[in-house]
Amino acid sequence: MTEPLFSLEGFEYLCYTRDHEGGARELVRLLQLIDRNYGKFSEQFSLSVSPAISPGELESHVLTRITCAITALFSDPGFSLSPGGFGQLINLQRWLSSLFAASAFINADHILRALNLLGPDDGDYRLAEQDLVKFCLLYSPESQLPLDVDLLWAQNPTLAAALCMALLSPRFLGTPAAHSKREALLAWLPGRLEQLDSLDTLPLNVLHDVYMHCSYADLPERHRIKASINTLIERKLASVGITSVPPAAAPVRDKPLMLVLLEWFSGGHSIYRTHSLTLQAARRDFHVVALGYAANVDELGRAVFDEFIELSEPDDLFACLRQISAIARARRPEVFYMPSVGMFQITLFASNLRFAPLQVAALGHPATTASRHIDLISVEADFVGDPTCFTERLLQLPANGQPYRPSAIPVQLPRLAREDAPWVNVAIAATTMKLNPTFLRACEAIAVRTLHTCGKRVRFHFLVGQAQGLLFPQLVRLIERYVGDATVYPHQPYADYMATLNRCDLFLSPFPFGNTNGIIDALTVGLPGVCKTGPQVFEHIDEGLFRRVGLAPWCIAQTHEEYIAAAVRLAGDFAERSAQYRHLDTSAPLEILFKGEPHALSEALLAELG
Repeated sequence: MTEPLFSLEGFEYLCYTRDHEGGARELVRLLQLIDRNYGKFSEQFSLSVSPAISPGELESHVLTRITCAITALFSDPGFSLSPGGFGQLINLQRWLSSLFAASAFINADHILRALNLLGPDDGDYRLAEQDLVKFCLLYSPESQLPLDVDLLWAQNPTLAAALCMALLSPRFLGTPAAHSKREALLAWLPGRLEQLDSLDTLPLNVLHDVYMHCSYADLPERHRIKASINTLIERKLASVGITSVPPAAAPVRDKPLMLVLLEWFSGGHSIYRTHSLTLQAARRDFHVVALGYAANVDELGRAVFDEFIELSEPDDLFACLRQISAIARARRPEVFYMPSVGMFQITLFASNLRFAPLQVAALGHPATTASRHIDLISVEADFVGDPTCFTERLLQLPANGQPYRPSAIPVQLPRLAREDAPWVNVAIAATTMKLNPTFLRACEAIAVRTLHTCGKRVRFHFLVGQAQGLLFPQLVRLIERYVGDATVYPHQPYADYMATLNRCDLFLSPFPFGNTNGIIDALTVGLPGVCKTGPQVFEHIDEGLFRRVGLAPWCIAQTHEEYIAAAVRLAGDFAERSAQYRHLDTSAPLEILFKGEPHALSEALLAELG
């Protein structure tokens, strides 16, 4: 059945007439619509507006009306939430925060101050016990009110843990307020999380986001929280009767069996570009069987494998895990392999079970899994960085042991003649997660120094993946806070994104979490760039790619200051930049990334199996 439209007027009516149950129900439905559309209002959203409102004012108008209605709902002393209602809303809390963050309110602190028992002007803050639930739903990464997590944990550890997970889950935590909260919580929460009796008290739908997005923090111990999450997951799996497959002899067959669990694996996706050639080549040495969601693996992706098995109940996590377990019990794979772990709940939970004697994760999301069930991380030798950043043993492939594929999306672009000019166009390709205050302050310094030392004006072009819906106005506001001359592009089709890259003069790779496909895309149109290396693999990949294609060594910075200096040198000195253009003018440097030894993975796995 078709879901009824969400009516803004209907929602406002319920909130302003104090129909608390109806208003809360419609709020949940609105947030679910936004969640399903990755932060955008869907076609199932309806409203009436004055003809005096221009198209450019419409989004701000809508956000003002929604956040005012939510303010009326939550400010009403008579409004309370049941445990079930809280459970629904805490899983969607990041979108509630985003509605306020994208609006002129920025946060919901005006509601939280109204809940203060000591009054709005008192320097202290005290809540009635029944308002703790409201506080946890309305306190956001952008809140300016102090958060005493120790006190909240002492009063109600379940609520405190749920709030912490909600605050750590958003894709965009790039503002100083949000970034500092993440740093503090990632230092504070691990260990305490394991004190909880059950995973059920946490917002389960965002668990994988906390696990994955911790990598984008600055904190050196950013991945400690993964071990705590894994402990809770193991307890949950045991409680629902899902256990590891007991060891047994594999049947006699021509080739050993590799079972591959996919997240995304369509022709246009980055994981297909980075991992499909090695998995296809593995069929020489293994019978390769993939499992995945039907909607996330297209025909190009399925053709990589000997077999593709659809997860038959995609909306039921535990049914999917039982299906994987049943297949593993029946077919006894020698190797269980995941190209990436953390984009979906399924891989996060699967990484805490054993399906095969040898279990391997690759670096589709480049970071340790912190799981005791993952034996090996597959990684090219020049990408490793500091091996102590991993809890797993490293299955090191040669530098050309995982050749990439060009994007399956065809793009025809002219090779532009790049000339010296007063303006230098600098591209920054990054997803929303990779933007942070430290990196943006470096961009600010680059613009200032390039002008003062070289007389060149820098114009930044932020090509931000996932910059859409509620996230886009937040991004624009943040970037304009640091960089005066910048164009922020909403999420673009690949061809449009590549055309924009092609009109730029150079690129900057973000840090601390760098790029892989973003670098390849820039090199495809002949752009040189600057990166910052470091001990983590997601910092060191940039250095490895730069060295493979032969970019100037000084373009690889060890420190923030070196990064700024290298960017100023590349932007301000056209002779330096021209030397890099000439080097990239032929296809030879880029072809290095697309050629190599794709059988290195399967050969290394055979060696591990003995």
